[in-house]
Amino acid sequence: MKLYEYLLHWGKKKPDSLFYQGDDFTMTWKEAVEKMEAEKEWMERHMPASSLLAIYMHRNEKQLLYFLAAEYAGMVPVLFHEYLKEEEIGALIEEQHIGAILSDSPLPSLKLEKEGNLYFWAGKASSPAADFGVLTSGSTGLPKVLYRRDESWADFFPVQDRIFQVDETSRLFFHGSLAFTGNLNMVMDFLSEGASLHGTNRLSPKVWMGRLQKEGITHIYMIPSKLSPLSKVKRKAETVTHILTGSQLMTASLFRRLTGRFPAGHVVLYYGASELSYISYIEGKDILQAPDSVGRPFPGVKVSIEKGEIMVDTPYGIEGISMPCTCHDLGRLDEKGNLHFLGRREDMYHIQGNHVPRQKVLSCLLMTEGVEDAEIVAMKQENGDDRIIAFLAGPERETRDIVKNLSAHLKPWEIPSRFISLPAIPRTSTGKTDRKKLVEMAKAPLGARVDACCAGKV
Repeated sequence: MKLYEYLLHWGKKKPDSLFYQGDDFTMTWKEAVEKMEAEKEWMERHMPASSLLAIYMHRNEKQLLYFLAAEYAGMVPVLFHEYLKEEEIGALIEEQHIGAILSDSPLPSLKLEKEGNLYFWAGKASSPAADFGVLTSGSTGLPKVLYRRDESWADFFPVQDRIFQVDETSRLFFHGSLAFTGNLNMVMDFLSEGASLHGTNRLSPKVWMGRLQKEGITHIYMIPSKLSPLSKVKRKAETVTHILTGSQLMTASLFRRLTGRFPAGHVVLYYGASELSYISYIEGKDILQAPDSVGRPFPGVKVSIEKGEIMVDTPYGIEGISMPCTCHDLGRLDEKGNLHFLGRREDMYHIQGNHVPRQKVLSCLLMTEGVEDAEIVAMKQENGDDRIIAFLAGPERETRDIVKNLSAHLKPWEIPSRFISLPAIPRTSTGKTDRKKLVEMAKAPLGARVDACCAGKV
């Protein structure tokens, strides 16, 4: 089925049931269908058919309905990250051959037309051979558009539903923009099953917790850095049965807090990529037993290792790539067939003639008792070796205790040579680690909250 057809299907089957609950409004399936059809007609009058349409909206419910309406109108929608600056949007339109844009903001330099509460520009049809596009994160420059067929997601929904336990009675709670591929995919999956969607644009864990219980949420989808403050709210939500997360590693402290706040909650941590969708997953207490493991491949997905890189053969990838494909992540497969993620090739450190995977060190830090969050950077020394510096969030602990814990899992040269305690790991607006700030801290001289590790380390 096409993604918009799921809304049409469930709109007929249960028109008066809850489709979407936001921060300050609710919408039934019938109301959602009516809104989608009205916007489809508007687009058909104002936009070139078969064109790549950039949708720049700041509320996730608008992103969802305009995305579906655009697909229904025969266009190829792609959601733009709301944090993009105006000049970046202009550059993307030029570089990615975008044929039209629809915005809830004026964007003066782009000279958009205005009608009602919408701002738009309609160029010429660009006709990409796809049903929709998603943006890369743009962490190393301008984002790029990755093209997809609806089937590249929809054919995998039954697999997701079986593992994530999604059905018509499910209620999904999520935070933030659907321009992030993980959010969009998860929302579309629950939409396909006729489940209700509960989104928020507010960054308020206390409000989230109140909504979880009040609205009978069954599934939470958030990255670990968002789950962490939620897990510290001193309330419980007994209705939550599944906590779905990925994109970042999980700490032992976070895992235990989640099981305390959500007594019926089952944690599923997945590994995936925008280009390849879901690759592997690990569940429950297995997350604690194997810190660097990302579990077993999803059904229908084949994983192998070539020259240390993870190779994936999947029918659920983007258009224009050949299989098997790599995103240049490093990994290994153990004797049980579980995949161990070792980071990217540029994240391999060199210490005393040894290769040290960044991900191995970081995963062991995150599983250290009392560590709320962690990150590491490596500083190049005069002799060419890397020097690992660890940043830890959580209650301050004696360095000797941390080193003793790490020694059970790491070789002596793999243990960081310096530990810096922070109230929280600095992050960007997208939730990613602000590595520039960490590097600045690492270059600073030892201070009151900085401990040097034991002698003998680089």
